[in-house]
Amino acid sequence: MAKQDGNGDNVSMELVRLQAVFDNVIDGIVIITEKGIIEKVNPAITDLFGYEEPELVGENVKILTPNRIAIEHDSYIQNYLDSGVKKVIGLGRELEARAKDGTEFDIDLSVSEIIVSGERRFVGIIRDISQRKEAERVVEAQQKSLLELSTPAIQLWDDIVLMPLVGNIDTDRATNLIERLLATVSECEARVAILDVTGVPIIDTNVARHLLKVAAAAKMLGAEVILTGINPSGAQTLVQLGIDLDKVNTKGSLRAGVEEAMRITGKQLSPL
Repeated sequence: MAKQDGNGDNVSMELVRLQAVFDNVIDGIVIITEKGIIEKVNPAITDLFGYEEPELVGENVKILTPNRIAIEHDSYIQNYLDSGVKKVIGLGRELEARAKDGTEFDIDLSVSEIIVSGERRFVGIIRDISQRKEAERVVEAQQKSLLELSTPAIQLWDDIVLMPLVGNIDTDRATNLIERLLATVSECEARVAILDVTGVPIIDTNVARHLLKVAAAAKMLGAEVILTGINPSGAQTLVQLGIDLDKVNTKGSLRAGVEEAMRITGKQLSPL
């Protein structure tokens, strides 16, 4: 038997180490040809997708994706081979994957290009991020609920609604504010919507613009907006900034705003 030289032993040991990494790395690894055909997968892929290795080797990598995404895979590789423009290769992206049982889940995919014995191969590293994405969805839902709680829309009478605002108003909250107010105006067929900003600490240019957008949107549904609760310093700031609120009915207090809303709708308080 021929005796291996030292270099041969070193190469063999290196291959053993690489195979050990390949077999034990937490992330899934799939190696495909230029045609998108799977040549090799690591155990993490079989665990993640529920396939045995022989079920995957020789199949198009599209087997790991939902049908709506699968049609794009061949074009990604071919476009890169034709143009050299990297849209997926060398980059990471989030997308949906499909397990053997049809379950879809979120993954992070990064694809690298390698040359083996003069032939091009692509290595995909897949990480299951479904738990992280679900946590993000829960947080987003909670934030939306908090926004809804912080911008309640109250029906005072059949055709008068009130939205008291408390706290700072940023773009996200302003968007939620408009959506909730318009939904309430539509549901109640309101003629007047009172926006009370007594609890808003700072009335600046951005806040004023958001309020003007709310008034314009409500007007398109046939409701007049009454803005109440602007304090003297806020009024002075708006004047200095050149914010024109002439098109919005403004009142100093919520009480005055309610009285104005009743006047507009022809309502009268019954004497006690």
